[in-house]
Amino acid sequence: MKTLRIVYGIGLTILLPFSAPAEAAPQTTKHATHHHKHPASAAPTSVKGKAAPHTGARKAKSGAARHKGAHTATEASTAKPHHGAKHHARAAAVAAGAVAAGAAAAASSAAPPANPDEAAAAAAPDAPPQDKGTNTGLPLPRFAAMRADKVFMRKGPGQRYPIEWVYHRRGLPVEVEREFDVWRLIEDSDGMKGWVHQATLVGQRTFVIPGQPPEGHAAALGEASAKSGDVIGKADARVLGYVPSETEARQRQGDTLLYSQSDENSAVVAVLQPGTVGTLKLCPPGSTWCKVVVKGYTGWLPRRVFWGLLPGETLQPS
Repeated sequence: MKTLRIVYGIGLTILLPFSAPAEAAPQTTKHATHHHKHPASAAPTSVKGKAAPHTGARKAKSGAARHKGAHTATEASTAKPHHGAKHHARAAAVAAGAVAAGAAAAASSAAPPANPDEAAAAAAPDAPPQDKGTNTGLPLPRFAAMRADKVFMRKGPGQRYPIEWVYHRRGLPVEVEREFDVWRLIEDSDGMKGWVHQATLVGQRTFVIPGQPPEGHAAALGEASAKSGDVIGKADARVLGYVPSETEARQRQGDTLLYSQSDENSAVVAVLQPGTVGTLKLCPPGSTWCKVVVKGYTGWLPRRVFWGLLPGETLQPS
């Protein structure tokens, strides 16, 4: 009997297809709770690896340590006009993950049917932006993603301003609202705003599943120890358990289904837990669906279930 693998990670999680056999699971299961950001005063002196699921945060004290190193790469954007309501929860702890699904039935060798939303990808281009950045000439607002594993959000556009938050989540989507020299005013999916250096952002289009991820998992071997309820650790996906069938996967509460086609009646590829981060690949004009990839596994999500698009925005295959 084939089972549905539950995977947990720091936002980027491994999703296994329904046809994946149970024996493919690792022999040991590691669990961890992570945070996207926390105040600078609570930041560990050394953070290795990627850390952090979505929404968790702690407030920084004024006069916090300042960011000295600047990355060499600069921000770029492929953004066009998004969709999706912003999730403004300001929680104390958050984790991310994904539940990969395995079908109880035998795997089928038939090719999947053609998807009408993929055929619509060649539609008309987006409307021209209403505003542009003073430094880059790129449209405002637009979406970008965290480039680094450790990003400082400051109260103002300069290193003399105190640090408000420290993000430990590479790939986390943010909305760029203003430009000032090499600084960008951004807003995250929780509604938190602040300034970050352009070198800490990349134009890759990503998404995050809003909400409160499950908590309570102990730190895995080699991770930083828990502090004030937080665990800052690696970004590797972890297997949490198994769901025996697609039927049970559809009955799970608080999770988001990743479909094989842009149809809720299509097969379930995986179940994404709140805080999961993935890559946007295609958002066809006139469609309420987007094609996404999470750790190499491809599927379709309704626009309404994730954060990372401007209202009405379309994305063409790159």
